[in-house]
Amino acid sequence: MSDDAERRWTVAALALLLLACHAGLAVHSLWRKSTTYDEVTHLPAGLAQAATGQARLNPQHPPLVKLLAGLAASTLEPRLPLDGESYLSGREWDFGRQVLYEAGNDAMALLRRGRLPVVGLSVLGGLAVFLWSRRRHGDLAGLASLALYAFSPTVIAHARLVTMDAAVSAGAVLALYSWWRATTCPRPRLGAELVCGVGLGIALAAKFSGLVLVPAMAACELLANGARRGWRRRLRAWAVTAAAAALVVELAYLAPDGLLRYARDLRLLYGDRNPEYSYYLAGEFRREGFPHYFLVAMAVKSTLPALAAMLGGLGLAAASRRRWRDDLYLWLPALWWLAVTSAVAANWGVRYALPVYPLLFVLAGGLASLAWNARRRAVRWLPPLLLLTHASEAVKTHPDYIPYFNQIAGGARGGIHWLDNSNLDWGQDLYRLPAWLGERGVERVRLLYFGTALPEHFGVVQEPMIPADWRAAPRPGVYVISAEYLVRGLYQAESRGWHSDWLRRYESVDVLGGSLYLYVFE
Repeated sequence: MSDDAERRWTVAALALLLLACHAGLAVHSLWRKSTTYDEVTHLPAGLAQAATGQARLNPQHPPLVKLLAGLAASTLEPRLPLDGESYLSGREWDFGRQVLYEAGNDAMALLRRGRLPVVGLSVLGGLAVFLWSRRRHGDLAGLASLALYAFSPTVIAHARLVTMDAAVSAGAVLALYSWWRATTCPRPRLGAELVCGVGLGIALAAKFSGLVLVPAMAACELLANGARRGWRRRLRAWAVTAAAAALVVELAYLAPDGLLRYARDLRLLYGDRNPEYSYYLAGEFRREGFPHYFLVAMAVKSTLPALAAMLGGLGLAAASRRRWRDDLYLWLPALWWLAVTSAVAANWGVRYALPVYPLLFVLAGGLASLAWNARRRAVRWLPPLLLLTHASEAVKTHPDYIPYFNQIAGGARGGIHWLDNSNLDWGQDLYRLPAWLGERGVERVRLLYFGTALPEHFGVVQEPMIPADWRAAPRPGVYVISAEYLVRGLYQAESRGWHSDWLRRYESVDVLGGSLYLYVFE
């Protein structure tokens, strides 16, 4: 075997190892996490579509992720109350609770099986990151970009849930990578155009925000090629890509009118948003949200090595006019997605900016390539040290990736003072609560839980918690309070004068997974 062939096999083996680590961390951690807030509707909606062929429930999101999860979980042959009033009238939350907690199904088994396809989509996104960075910057850079992706706590957190963010991120990076290959090659590339269409279709059929990709792709192609590319080549590339994407959307709806359904359901986007809700950032509440929310969220929820690599990659691209032009397909969609998300998305989680991460990780590969080719040995060792530190953060955080915060925010315990909702507490630790309480000799608790799961289904034994416990002063006893309610308690104390600001008034005894706080009042 030649040296080049041996090197290629070694690089491929290392890439597979990194993808396997990513999948392994995601799968092992999802096994211990209970139903998050939105999964109560997403998974049962997918089970119903897999059983009936109709995307009837949860129309405010496209059906791809729900369908894949439903097909995977349907192998367990769950009982579905499809003749009940909740399904027939489209009451998705009632139907979801019936399927998971009232129909005699094993909720955790369904959840674990349904989450596996999302892990597969996240692995696909990691593969696109590796291929793009390797083709753009070289083998070692490809491995560095993939390592940033594989061990990112934010990426892992959403790679193991029946939600839409990991899927739209994977589809976006696959589509943009293939679009870069298809439109910058001197010759037509039918294969790249088809793969681009599949990636775009995955993004569109996973989440309506996938539409943000279309103007970004058009701008990249026009700025990169200008008048050099004839209108026939442009028309062909768009026609093939659009046809493949439309086919994926049609297949996701399991209906010949999938595109019409897509356009109709698009009007329901954010239809369930509460206009009275006040968003939270760094101790401040605003009903209109914060324009810098997602920048701050990415800054405090990325590992410090990843944050330095992403900023360094952007800086490297901006340092040279040639690099700025060559990396156009990376930085322009990343900044465009972040700008649109900051302008229109609800301030509910960094997950809305998740497609920005893989693009910046590919950009960071150029920085790693420069360091590895530097003359000074100390500079060459810098990328491996940073990547090891980045990977160690993922290992130390396991399995609690949702409430991960870096040292800037004060770590996981400091995150509650910065962000809330799906950045911190999505109801994910209810499954572990009974065993955790048993280890501390606690048999019964007063529980204030943020989530849509049923605590009694997971064996949580409760005592009544009356409003005065929360609003005035807690009676003697043991309390478990969700982190989201602790944040909301600060707002209620400010706006209503309640004594619900437990974060300021009382010291918690312990914390489970960053989301459930234990208080004991003698």
